[in-house]
Amino acid sequence: MSEEEKIERPQTTDDGPPEEIIREEKAVPGLEQISEPLNVTNDSNDTMEVHKHPHHVTHKKNWGEYFLEFLMLFLAVFLGFMAESYREHLVEKKREKEYMKEIVENLKYDSVRCTLNADLNVILISGIDSFRKEIKNALEGNMNSNALYYYAIRYGGQLNQAVFNTSAISELKNSGSLRLIENKTLVNELADYYERKIIATGDYDPSKGSRPAVIKTQREYFSLLGLENYIRSYDNISMDNGYSNVYEYKEILTMSPSLKLLKTATADLERLYNEESGYMADIKYYNFWLYLCRDAASKLITDIRNQYHLE
Repeated sequence: MSEEEKIERPQTTDDGPPEEIIREEKAVPGLEQISEPLNVTNDSNDTMEVHKHPHHVTHKKNWGEYFLEFLMLFLAVFLGFMAESYREHLVEKKREKEYMKEIVENLKYDSVRCTLNADLNVILISGIDSFRKEIKNALEGNMNSNALYYYAIRYGGQLNQAVFNTSAISELKNSGSLRLIENKTLVNELADYYERKIIATGDYDPSKGSRPAVIKTQREYFSLLGLENYIRSYDNISMDNGYSNVYEYKEILTMSPSLKLLKTATADLERLYNEESGYMADIKYYNFWLYLCRDAASKLITDIRNQYHLE
């Protein structure tokens, strides 16, 4: 570096730019120095109005505002209550429909059981009636002991009973949900079926009356000695054969020598005839109630399906 360049270079310090650079800075056009502070005060509005907001702590509410707040609060609570009530109503209606579905299934079961057992009892009544005729023939001096044994063992003291399914109606009552059924005609129809017809059918069940007496009497007249095949037939009871023994009853008719009655006196035979006749009448009356319950169950199924639009 030459000596002339050293002399002409301006001296700098760490504190800022050279003095020559500062002197040479030009003022920015249009920028004027302000000698006095800007007065932002509006002389025409020396004082400002202060407006109180309705939610200000010092704001005083009038009765209209109180009424509006009360009305809004009341509507909120009321609408919430109505929404909850409506929700509970929907839940209860759904529960009611489910109960009705279960009752329909129970009624189907009742209808099938009543029909099946009543129809079997019709066959049984026919057999007991034939038994009565053979007893009457014996009273007239034409005794066929094998035939008497056949009818006594095959039909005497037998009975087909219907067991009703009341699980759904019991649950409906115990849960207090019977009140959900708004159709009072349907409520009365259910009450008539479950509280009158079914109970009456049970009351007229011969098992509670004449059947035990008939079975006891028959044991006084008919001996099982010589009927080993019949006795052994009870070893083969199973669900596959309807919980019944499998035996060819007609083999009794051809047994030789002929089977003997334990009692053959006229008075004894009349007693047997009377008891079998009374028992047959009891079965007929029981069957009347079975068919009555079947018809009532079928009508209830139709009415419930129509009321609740069930398939």
